[in-house]
Amino acid sequence: MKYAIGAGLLCCLAAADVEAGCTAAAAASPASYGPISSTLVRTAPQSTSSTSAGLTCTAGGIALLGTAYFKATITSSQTGMLGPSGDVIAYSIYASNNTTHPITRGVAFDFASNGLLGTAAPSSIPLYFTTVVNNVAAGVYTETLNVRWDWYYCTGLGALGLCLGSDSGVDKVSTMTVSMTVVNDCTISAPSISFGSAPMVSSFAPVSQSISVACTKGSAYTVALGDGLQAVRPGGQRRMISGTNYLAYEIYKSATTTRWGSVGQGPRASTDADVNPGNGLGAGSQIFNYNARVDTTQTTPPAGSYTDSVVLNVSF
Repeated sequence: MKYAIGAGLLCCLAAADVEAGCTAAAAASPASYGPISSTLVRTAPQSTSSTSAGLTCTAGGIALLGTAYFKATITSSQTGMLGPSGDVIAYSIYASNNTTHPITRGVAFDFASNGLLGTAAPSSIPLYFTTVVNNVAAGVYTETLNVRWDWYYCTGLGALGLCLGSDSGVDKVSTMTVSMTVVNDCTISAPSISFGSAPMVSSFAPVSQSISVACTKGSAYTVALGDGLQAVRPGGQRRMISGTNYLAYEIYKSATTTRWGSVGQGPRASTDADVNPGNGLGAGSQIFNYNARVDTTQTTPPAGSYTDSVVLNVSF
């Protein structure tokens, strides 16, 4: 009987001697979205995560009983990631990567009672972040979160599941940086130009159309049209081709006879848009009107299907 009691005591003391504990680092792992185009930021939620929210624990001899808790309270002086122009990118914080455990700022969230830790104290606790759609200017956006940790758990179990030791922390704060770099971007709608069919060059009617450009909010940009594949020389007469024959044409700004090109005075600035002139709107298009004409002074070439390809280039 004495031998059996002694063996039990040795068991319990061994469990009690296991060293375990948690610490909250001053700086948690950052959460970076990296570079994201303004179009994606404006049209779809973006996600990222931090591998550790600051709390790390030493595993071994640890058991999470019903009284254990690992609580994080997240606060900040901001309401989201702040950019250089004053725009803010709002986002939600989650304790799991499937958005089923949202964390409310300023409200303690217990990872233990929400069933996210299993039966052992965590080596680290990640956080997950998902933006809402935001129409913002380009630039670097950041926010510093304060993650206040409070925890308690048993560090070892004895006979009958008795807690032989515990580890706890109160009001331990880790800081975490959440960041995103928003990159200038545009969406462009540029319909093809079709002059139709005609028996002579003098019979081709001019074509009046528009190019729609939606660029990053607040961005100043230019829209240039290339000379096409068959131009006489850079900046020279544009031409369509059919076999070895050419049909000269040109593209002019708005309703003018000023050539819309890619060098010198050729490009059009965002301030020169016919609709919504100025810097980019992000959520909204700027319209650039143009007219295209076949050169009616040229000799009518042989019949055929004449084509060309012109590159539209937006520069910031």
